Amino acid sequence: MLGRALCAGGCVVIAAALAWWWITFGEVVSYGYLTWGEAGNCLLRSSDICSLATALCLGSHPRLLVAYWSSALWIGLIAISASPLLGARAKAP
Repeated sequence: MLGRALCAGGCVVIAAALAWWWITFGEVVSYGYLTWGEAGNCLLRSSDICSLATALCLGSHPRLLVAYWSSALWIGLIAISASPLLGARAKAP
């Protein structure tokens, strides 16, 4: 039961992180601050270029955008990865 809940929660976190990244970096790419390849790198890790691009974009429309946090994706992946371990542990006698 805990394993399934953790998996579901991880899926929700990953979906939210992907949507958050798309909203943030879709705007950044459309303004020409980054290419899609560079923005794709920002999905997995934060770097100075990601921070600069989002800062420039936040300056254009600060109320519509909250800077993406790359650790959100990793938290979701960790939750999904841990879910089989907790599911198997719960079934063990």
